[in-house]
Amino acid sequence: EQGCDNVRAKEWTPAQVAEWVRSVEGMQEDVSNLFIENEINGSELLALDRDGMKDIGVKRVGTICLLLEEIGALKEKVNKDNVTLIEHSPYCFGKILDFLRAKHLCSLGLCREPPRPSVSEHKRDMFETVVRYYFPGESSTLFMGIENMPSMPKTMG
Repeated sequence: EQGCDNVRAKEWTPAQVAEWVRSVEGMQEDVSNLFIENEINGSELLALDRDGMKDIGVKRVGTICLLLEEIGALKEKVNKDNVTLIEHSPYCFGKILDFLRAKHLCSLGLCREPPRPSVSEHKRDMFETVVRYYFPGESSTLFMGIENMPSMPKTMG
């Protein structure tokens, strides 16, 4: 979108920042040159505020407002596209490990097939998220069963 990979905006070079500025609808060509002249990289772009815009030479109030609005939208896009971190829940991992230990004992002929983990209702969403993340696709049915597969549109990553 807009000529550059938004997810990597923090890593943009001044040339990529200038390209992004040029892609902003209604932006005058000379404004992008200010970003190159001041060697504004992606991290600096995302940190720019009204005073910073003035300091690099952006003079028109409308241009400053437009850029700040677009930078805000870019920040939202960057934050939205970042990988969602999975909570490291001792509760969930305990349930998973207990189940896997019981499955292993069963494979050795030391016990009967264990039931799927019993998860308290208020922890169910978190448990399913953790399982889907660490055991993607069909392997998650080992813990949750095939009946829970339709409720799996929550993707990680």
